[in-house]
Amino acid sequence: MGACAPGSFAAILSMSSILVFVMLGALSVLLCYHLFIFSRLAFRKQTRVLVRDLPISVVVCARNEARALERLVPILMDQDHQEFEVVVVNDRSEDDTAEILEWMKPKFPRLRVVNIQADEKFSYGKKIALGVGVRAAKHPHLLLTDADCVPVGRDWVASMASGFNDRRHIVIGHSPYERQATLTNLLERYDGIAKAVQFISFAQAGLPYMGVGRNLGYTHEVFFNAKGPRRHNHLMSGDDDLFINEVARARNTSAVADPRSFMTTRATGDLTTWMRRKRRHYTTARYYRFGHQVLLTILPLARIVFWSACALLFALGHWREAGAGLFVKVGLFLPVTLLSMRRLGADPLLLTLALPLEWLFLVLEPLIYVSTLVIKPRRWK
Repeated sequence: MGACAPGSFAAILSMSSILVFVMLGALSVLLCYHLFIFSRLAFRKQTRVLVRDLPISVVVCARNEARALERLVPILMDQDHQEFEVVVVNDRSEDDTAEILEWMKPKFPRLRVVNIQADEKFSYGKKIALGVGVRAAKHPHLLLTDADCVPVGRDWVASMASGFNDRRHIVIGHSPYERQATLTNLLERYDGIAKAVQFISFAQAGLPYMGVGRNLGYTHEVFFNAKGPRRHNHLMSGDDDLFINEVARARNTSAVADPRSFMTTRATGDLTTWMRRKRRHYTTARYYRFGHQVLLTILPLARIVFWSACALLFALGHWREAGAGLFVKVGLFLPVTLLSMRRLGADPLLLTLALPLEWLFLVLEPLIYVSTLVIKPRRWK
C-alpha cells in the first residue's frame, strides 16, 4: 500500500495541474467577453440626446388585452414627441378589446385600430398580426411594444428614436420586468436583465443577434426588404429575436440603454407560466446564425468550466490556485457584470444575489433546454 502512495500523489498532482490549466483557459475566454463586449455597456456613457422630431409609428399587437390597453394607450398618447401615431392591432380578441379601442378613438386622434377577425380554417401566431400592423403604419420608422408593457416615462419615444441616428435602421431596447415580492419574479427579473446585458452588449460591440419585441424599433425598409419574419412563420416564436438575427448587422443597428428608453413589462404570475415562456423562447435559438450560436454557447460553457474547475481545486486542497481564480472572477469580472446590470436598472436585491443566481441558471437553463427537446412547447395564447 505504501508503494502506491507516490503514484496516487502524482496522479492527484497531475489532476490538479490539468484543472489549473482548464480554469485558466476558461478565465481567458471570459476575459475576452468582458473586455471586448460587456465593458462597452458597463463603462460607456449610455444617455443620449433625445430626438423629438422624427415621425414615429408605435405598433402594438394585442389579443384579449382590453384592461392592459386601457392603461397603455393613454400613456403612449402622452409621450413628449412632435409627430407620432399608435397603431393597435386587435388580433382576434374574444374580450371587449374592440369596444374599448372604439371608445378611445374619438378621444385620441393619433390612435389607429386594425382588427383581425378569427378564422377557424387558418391558425397563426403573433407574426401575422405584426405584419398587418407594420403595413398599416404611415411613418417609415417603427417602434414595437406589447399591450402588457408601460414606458418608464414621457421620453420613451424620443429616446428610442435617437437610435435611428447615423442612418441606423434597427434599434434594440431594454424591457425590464416590474418588481414583485415573489420567487418567480426574482427569477424572471434576473433572467430578463442577464439576457438584456448580453444582447445589448453584443449589439454595442457590433454583434447584434436579437432584440425583444416589447421594446424594439426598425424601419419599413428593413421589414419589407426581408419580407417580414416569414422565414420563421412555422415557429411559435421569433417575430423579434429571429427577425433581428436575420437582418441586424453592425452597420445598421444601434442598442439604446438610456434609462428613459426602458419599457417595463408586466410580471409573470406564476412559475409554471414563466417556465413555459422560457421553453418557448428556446425553440428559436437553434435558428440563429452559426457564429452567434458559437459565441452564445462558449460563454455559459466557459462559466460552467470555470466554476467546476474551481470547486474541484478547492476539494483537492489546492486553495491558493482556486482562490486566485476566484479573485479574478469575483474581483475583476463580477464588477463588470454588476455595472452592466446597474446600467439596465437592476435593483440592489438583484445585484446582491447576482452570483448565486448565476450558479442557479447555469444549472437551470440546460435543463429547460433539454425539456424543449423532449416535450415540444405549445403555441402562445
